[in-house]
Amino acid sequence: MELPSGLICLAEAFPSKLYLVGGAVRDAIRGVETTDFDLASALSPDEVRRALDGTRFKVHDSSPKLGTLILTCGDSRFEHTTFRTDSYPEGSGKHRPDGVVFTDDINADCRRRDFRCNAIYYDINEKKIVDPLGGEEDVRRGILRTTRSAREVFCEDGLRIMRLVRFVSVLGFSSDGEAKEAATELSGRLADVSAERVRDELDKTLAGDNSFDALQLASETGALDVILPELAANRNVEQPARFHAYDALRHAFRTVQEARNDVKLAALLHDVGKAEAIARDGNMHRHAEYGAVTAREITKRLKYPNATIAETEILVREHMYDINANAHETKLRRFVARNHAVIDKLIALVRADSAGTGLFSDSPRADRFQAVLDKMKKEGVPFTPAELAINGNDLKKLGFSGKDIGETMGALIALCVDGRLKNDKCVLLAQAERMRRSGRTL
Repeated sequence: MELPSGLICLAEAFPSKLYLVGGAVRDAIRGVETTDFDLASALSPDEVRRALDGTRFKVHDSSPKLGTLILTCGDSRFEHTTFRTDSYPEGSGKHRPDGVVFTDDINADCRRRDFRCNAIYYDINEKKIVDPLGGEEDVRRGILRTTRSAREVFCEDGLRIMRLVRFVSVLGFSSDGEAKEAATELSGRLADVSAERVRDELDKTLAGDNSFDALQLASETGALDVILPELAANRNVEQPARFHAYDALRHAFRTVQEARNDVKLAALLHDVGKAEAIARDGNMHRHAEYGAVTAREITKRLKYPNATIAETEILVREHMYDINANAHETKLRRFVARNHAVIDKLIALVRADSAGTGLFSDSPRADRFQAVLDKMKKEGVPFTPAELAINGNDLKKLGFSGKDIGETMGALIALCVDGRLKNDKCVLLAQAERMRRSGRTL
C-alpha cells in the first residue's frame, strides 16, 4: 500500500503500533485510491498528545468522549481514534454511543464497528494487514457481513441499516442473508435517527454506481417505508406496458441509476405523486402536480437546503411538460425562459426518465428542449434583467421612473424570448421609446 510521506513520518513518531483502518484499507484491497486516512492505536488521547509534543504534528480535539483527535502537519490531515468498546442505550436507535471504554485490544475495537469489510487494519510500520474478523475475504467476495450478530449491530444504531444500503450502492457489494434479515426486522429503528443523518446516507446512496440495487434493498427491507413512505406507496403501482417495463417504484430507481449526479434526488422523487394521483383521480394525469407538493414536503422533512427544496419541487412539477412533444416553439421558448435557472437539469431529468422506462434509449422531448435552448442562447436571448442589453439607467434617460422601469424591462425580455425582438441596445431603446409614447408595455 502506497502511503503519503506524512503518514509514514507520523507512524515513526508513535511509541506504539499505528494502524490505518476502515475505508482506506478496504479500498486499497479493491485497488481504489483514497485520500481519506483514518487511524487507530492503543494510545489514549492524552498519550497521543504527549507522544507528538515537540514534533511537527499538531493535535486537535475532534470528539474527546469517543477518543478521536485530528492530527495535522502542513496540508496533511489524519483522524486518530483510540481503540475502544462502545455501548448504546437499549432501543434508542441513537447514532452515537453513550458508553465508551478505551482499550488496548484491537480485537475488541474491531468488533465495535459495523461491517467486517470496515474492520480491517493495516500496520503502517510493519506494512502488513491485520484482519481479526476475515474482512479481507469479504472485500474480495464483495459481500457485507456485520462484525457481530447483525441484529445486535443494527439494534445499537439504526443508521447502520442505511449504511448497509449505501455500501451496496457505493461499493457494489451485496448484503449477506443475516444482515438483510436483521435490517428487515429492525428497519423501524430508522425512525429514531435524525433527519440530517438519514439525508446524508441517502445522498451517498443516490450517488453510487449501483444505486438501483441499493434502493431495491432499501425497499425490500422496509427501510424505504420508514424514511420515504410517500415513495414506497408507489410499490406495485402498475404502469402502461407501452410506456414502462417497471412499476412506478422500480421505474424511480431505474431513473436514479440513469440520472446525472446533480439530478438524482429529483429522479428519485419525480414520480412520487403517482400513487396519490390514482387514489384521488383514478389516473396518473396530475401526478407531477401532486408530486411537486410531496417532494417539497419530503425535502423539507429531511432538512435539505432551501435551494435544493425549491429546485427539486420545480423539476418534479415540470418534468412532464410537453409530454407529446408537439408544443409550439413559442410555448417552448417561454417554458425554457421561465425555467432557465434549472433547464439544464430538467433536460437531464427528462432524459433519465426516458431511459428509466426500460423501453426507450432517447427522449424527443429532451431533444426539443435542448434545441430550443441552444437556439435562444445563439440569439442572445436574455433570461434575466442583467442579461438585457439595456439597464434601468438607460430607461431613466428615456423618461421612465419607478415601477415602470421594471415592468418595461420585463416586457422587453418577453419580446426577446418570443423572438419578436433582438437583444440589441439600439433595438431595445427604440422599442422602449415606442412603449413610453403609447403608455403600454406590450
